[in-house]
Amino acid sequence: MVKVTELRKPFTILTVGLATSDGVFSTLYLFYATPMVFFVNEYLAYWSHLCGYILMICYKASTYFHFIISLNRFLSVFTPIFYNQMFNIKFTKYIVMGIYLLSFGLITLFFQILGCQNYYNAKYLAFQYSGGKICRWYGTYGDFYQVFTLTITSAFLNFSAIWKVAKLRTKSVKNSIELNWLKQSLSQTLFVLIIVCCFTWGPRLLPDKKFTFIFSSILWAAVHCFDGIITLVFNSEIWRKIFSTGSAVIVVSTVRTKTACKVAPIKFKSPH
Repeated sequence: MVKVTELRKPFTILTVGLATSDGVFSTLYLFYATPMVFFVNEYLAYWSHLCGYILMICYKASTYFHFIISLNRFLSVFTPIFYNQMFNIKFTKYIVMGIYLLSFGLITLFFQILGCQNYYNAKYLAFQYSGGKICRWYGTYGDFYQVFTLTITSAFLNFSAIWKVAKLRTKSVKNSIELNWLKQSLSQTLFVLIIVCCFTWGPRLLPDKKFTFIFSSILWAAVHCFDGIITLVFNSEIWRKIFSTGSAVIVVSTVRTKTACKVAPIKFKSPH
């Protein structure tokens, strides 16, 4: 997103913020959680509460980013004047920093100060919260109900915005890009909603160890993995940038220039 868009739009800044939290989560899951599970490493399992602490910060930030991205698209469609005043480049960067600080503060409060732990349970091959009233309260209200409420609200905002754009029935480039961004936001939101329901109620309905591993471990990582996949699906510029070969040129002007390069450049349409 940084290479293709140069962060010229609030939506791309928020998407980069989401990608950062997803990237840290996925990297830590790959190099810490995965060896811990497959090699039954007791040393890694002993310190798993630290890994779980960082994973929770990324997970919380990702949840907030999904909601803010949906709100961003909704305001862009329904209140463009207010949107331009609120979501300027500088303020959007403040929002990103605010999400990281809020996530860090909340998770640190519960999982460092108040004594809760998100640790790896070898019996179920999954991370789980430690016991205690505070941990149970957080698991119910600070985790599930909060994520569920934000996700349902995000889905409503996305459906409303898509309905508004479709109602305009314009075929301009700007409208097409806006619709793709809305589809990206809606797809990510619906995927999160489905996964949250699965790893919340799945182990209760199917208590077998294998299903618990799938619902709690694999699907939790899948939430963050598919954010990237969905972003690639609805951002053709990024897809072409990643898989292009030879010389590549981003077309940003209608002025023609001469080039002495022997390799014919591959031209991409600017998203702006």
